[in-house]
Amino acid sequence: MATNREAILTSGAIPTTLFRLAGPMSVGLFAQISFTLADTLFVARLGTDALAALGFAFPVVFVISNITMGLGTATSAVVSQAIGRGDQHLVRRYTTDSLILSLVIVVALSAGGYVTVKPLFAALGARGETLHLVRQLRGFPRHLSQHVGGFVIARELSEAGVEVTVLLLAAPEEYRGDAKLNLDILANLGIDARRATDGSGALTEDAVVLTGMADVVVDAVFGTGFAGAAEGPAAAAIGLMNEAPGPVVSVDIASGVVASTGSVGGPAVAADLTVTLHAAKVGHFVTPGGSLSGEVVIAPIGIPALCDREPDVWLLTGEAMGELVVPKGSLDHKRSVGTVLVAGGSRGMEGAAHMAAFAALRGGAGLVHCALPEGAAAEKPFAEVITVTVPGEDGRFGAAARSPLLEEAGRFKALALGPGLGRGDGTTVLVRELLGVGRPLVLDADGLYALDGELELLAGRAHPTVLTPHEGELGRLIGRPAEEVAAERLESARVAARRSGATVVLKGEATIVADPSGRAYVVPTGNPGLATPGTGDVLTGVIAAQLAKGLPATEAACLGAYLHGLAADLAAEEAVGTEAMVASDLFHYLPAAVERLKAGPQEETHEHH
Repeated sequence: MATNREAILTSGAIPTTLFRLAGPMSVGLFAQISFTLADTLFVARLGTDALAALGFAFPVVFVISNITMGLGTATSAVVSQAIGRGDQHLVRRYTTDSLILSLVIVVALSAGGYVTVKPLFAALGARGETLHLVRQLRGFPRHLSQHVGGFVIARELSEAGVEVTVLLLAAPEEYRGDAKLNLDILANLGIDARRATDGSGALTEDAVVLTGMADVVVDAVFGTGFAGAAEGPAAAAIGLMNEAPGPVVSVDIASGVVASTGSVGGPAVAADLTVTLHAAKVGHFVTPGGSLSGEVVIAPIGIPALCDREPDVWLLTGEAMGELVVPKGSLDHKRSVGTVLVAGGSRGMEGAAHMAAFAALRGGAGLVHCALPEGAAAEKPFAEVITVTVPGEDGRFGAAARSPLLEEAGRFKALALGPGLGRGDGTTVLVRELLGVGRPLVLDADGLYALDGELELLAGRAHPTVLTPHEGELGRLIGRPAEEVAAERLESARVAARRSGATVVLKGEATIVADPSGRAYVVPTGNPGLATPGTGDVLTGVIAAQLAKGLPATEAACLGAYLHGLAADLAAEEAVGTEAMVASDLFHYLPAAVERLKAGPQEETHEHH
């Protein structure tokens, strides 16, 4: 598996298997590149979901040209030529930061195929569409101001015959530089640009009425350089957009979301569609910001890949995960394909351990034992799982279980510790002693509780270790409130991984896998149906199976989390939906999830909304 680790999870040269993060560009390097783009444009065709969100029954094209480099509006001949070559392949990548150039973004419609730009806009204008653009005063360091691009959007739409109103978040005389130049152009063209707020920062009646009348609202308040929390007029504008009856399209990132982390410190726009430039951003997929992005469409603008910094956040893909699947061979037997011991199941919580054990089998392990304490229920819900009884104290593991469990664990290739384990002084002591087992380990639920925030206890483990907390459990591990973890999921997972030396799987929407090096992986599979008891136990078992097959901790965690979410997606799509899904439904679809990955690349949209 060393080859897979190099080629799939850690190499910077993997443009096709994982969606990589494109880091900040080198301005000096960029300036040395020879540009011959005078008649070049880059086209990204939206999918049907985006069209439906906008209420359009026509194809939509974003045509992007770089006005800073002296590129004018693309001619109709170039448009037709570009479209004739077919849709451009969009390499979707994740970025903590990007150098944003001044851009023109044009929306074009066609009822009968792609034709020239201006007639399409005229057709849009004839339908009486009204577009309101909400502006901000200032840009951010290392980025051209977001409002400059917004003014250009307004100008292009107006020239195409669309009725446009620009709502300003500052007085016109306060704008400087490129912003002042482009605002003056709007005035010279007779385009309506007015204040959205009065002197006190309150929204004007005009702004409220006009936004309520708009068919489409374009959000260009904040860009990818935003950090902190929106306040004053910007916060008021965000609230106004969120109340608009028409769909909201955000430019680059929904205003109020931190592009590099997905965190949201205050009011934020809930976009129906986000059009982002060059590469997708971390904040498009990592919650809570990721849940505000709507459908994400990536528009390439000609920035060479060699200008991207080595990424540290990746989006998992089915293709990459398929390369990690370890298939059974003709000479394999139940012990050669991976053996797992699950230890847990205190009285009344036996089901958690049984669920994890059967999930390990469904995840591909060949032999699974489930160790339960004396006094726990003797029922055996899964015939394929072998139950082992060890000494217990009042239905829980205690000091007497230490030697039997250590001996039993030594016979298996991986240990899953924690599902239904129970809490108590004896259990805490036992868990800490079992950390010394010379086997790969998945620690979950009450196993995490026994650490009592002492993550450093894991730092010396010589074998692969995976932790699978939810936000509350992670908060207890790193000494932060669950609400803070929820607001800073990426950073919180990285803190836990760094302190523990283990791979951390932070469960939730857009599950995050973080390793001790600081790398993180976003899991695009899964749905709200997983919000039900037992699904975390299933995840523990599936990851344990991958460890038993010999995968390193991070690969096992990524593959296990991806399979877990994919099984839930298949169950929701083919059988039970999301409202009434239960954990055992995943058992029926884990085999199909594995086979889908083995079959090779599927058509992937990476849309999570």
